[in-house]
Formats: sequence, structure tokens, C-alpha cells
Amino acid sequence: MIEVPTAEFVVSEPLIWKQICERYPDQWVVLVEIDWRDEDHNTGFRTARVAGAGKTRREPLEQARPLKRGYPGFGHYYTGPIIGPVARLFL
Repeated sequence: MIEVPTAEFVVSEPLIWKQICERYPDQWVVLVEIDWRDEDHNTGFRTARVAGAGKTRREPLEQARPLKRGYPGFGHYYTGPIIGPVARLFL
């Protein structure tokens, strides 16, 4: 495996989801310091800080790797539309 050096990513200020999507359109993001709306994490979050972003799933995870010890967990999300296979209806 060849290691590709990545530029150090600077963790953002707290952002709401709309701001994250505007700043990182159609990208994978790693979020830290997530301020959840409820304890069960069922209703989304109020704000979070972006610790990595990129066009591939792996890129933001690599950027956030140096922060792993400083945060108890990460969130990994895609800011664009989720496109899946077309569902077929059988009548």
C-alpha cells in the first residue's frame, strides 16, 4: 500500500447540517463534537464540527485519523443526494 500524504485538515467551527452541505457539496464528511438533539440520536443533531471532507469515503477518514485520540467518536456522512437502485413494482 502506498501512503499518499494529505494536507492537514483544520476542524471547522460548529455548523448546522445546511451549512455543512453548502460548504462541502456532494462530499463525504467526518463530524466531531456532534450536539445531538436527543440522547438516543434519533432526531439528528443541532451542530457539529467538520474534521475531514472529500469526494471519496476514505479521504475524510484519513484526514481525521490524527484526531482519533482526541474525540470519543466520529460521524461519517454524505452531503449529497443518496442515489440507489430503482425499485421495481410488481403488480
